[in-house]
Amino acid sequence: MTTTTSAVLTAPESFEVREFPLPAIGEDDGLLRMELCGVCGSDVLHWGGHSAVSRNLPAILGHEIVGRIEQAGQNAAKRWGVAVGDRVIVEASFGCGLCDLCLRGSYQMCAAGQGYGGRISASAGPHLWGAFGQHLYLPPRARVHRIGDAIAPEVGVVIGAVLANGVRWVHTIGGAGIGDTVVVFGPGPQGLAATIAAHAAGAERIIVVGLTGDRARLAFACDCGATDTLTFDQHTVGAITELTGGRLADVVIDVTGSANSPAVAAEIVRPLGTFVMAGSTAAASVELPWNELVRKEVRAQGVNSHDQAAVRAAIALASSGRYPLERMVTHRFPLGSAGDALQLIRSARSSDGAIKAVIDPFDQGDQQPDRRAPAG
Repeated sequence: MTTTTSAVLTAPESFEVREFPLPAIGEDDGLLRMELCGVCGSDVLHWGGHSAVSRNLPAILGHEIVGRIEQAGQNAAKRWGVAVGDRVIVEASFGCGLCDLCLRGSYQMCAAGQGYGGRISASAGPHLWGAFGQHLYLPPRARVHRIGDAIAPEVGVVIGAVLANGVRWVHTIGGAGIGDTVVVFGPGPQGLAATIAAHAAGAERIIVVGLTGDRARLAFACDCGATDTLTFDQHTVGAITELTGGRLADVVIDVTGSANSPAVAAEIVRPLGTFVMAGSTAAASVELPWNELVRKEVRAQGVNSHDQAAVRAAIALASSGRYPLERMVTHRFPLGSAGDALQLIRSARSSDGAIKAVIDPFDQGDQQPDRRAPAG
């Protein structure tokens, strides 16, 4: 094989399936044969032309990555601790290694935006800077983690950029720990990952808040460790106040991407508690109960992406088998139906039961593209 195929974003809401030459691999880089790529809410923004990715077109989206090492140079294999054929996950960001943020260790915040999923144009070689394709290029700075064959691709695909986000956002940054009360707004993939992270951290009460169409997701949240679920309405603050005996929540995380829920989420943080803001919203501004946050000395913290420590913790959680991660994958699409996958995720609020769509790049698409994944 000398060429590979990827779904390329060429204009807002427009994909073309293109062939690219496989890059030559030296001693310090590698090549991944993709197994599955998850579809993230941020991919929907990129696809719709609502992000900086529109400046990089043509671009290959996809940053939730699991696959097998197809080629690895001697130095790269030693650095990553892998061999050809190993199943691995790859972090979404690798950073330029030169900017102040990278030098401080915060490569996920790289000033040059170096990472997968449309942040680098596919117009020049090695082209393969996104996981909506059969192969992914692994530069020397790629962060590769071997997970082994015991972890299925359907689990591996939600480790790096979903479960690891939850670990970092709720535990590392949010500080959730033993005996705490954690409230999660939004029972999508990131909300479920936050629920798992809170449960693994030892939280005593985990309340997940969703919409009326989220019945299946809220039921699944209970399998991930939630102790209570609520439907978002005008009584949400009162219901959480009652459930917590008036104490409110130690940690609240909003992953909805809604302009309406952050104000409510901020209101139910206890004095000296933490409000984690994770859901990107298309709204120009979001109203928050500023006086309440000041009076209660709430720590309000924005979060974005994962880091190496969180990924390693997420791999350990997945390896434990304690949580039904494979059930997050509810829909599978062939590469040629990438647009259908993104359309599903964009309309998932009204699709009861849809959680995570994935793209199988070697699926020839003989069946209907919107088919559900097999039950876990």
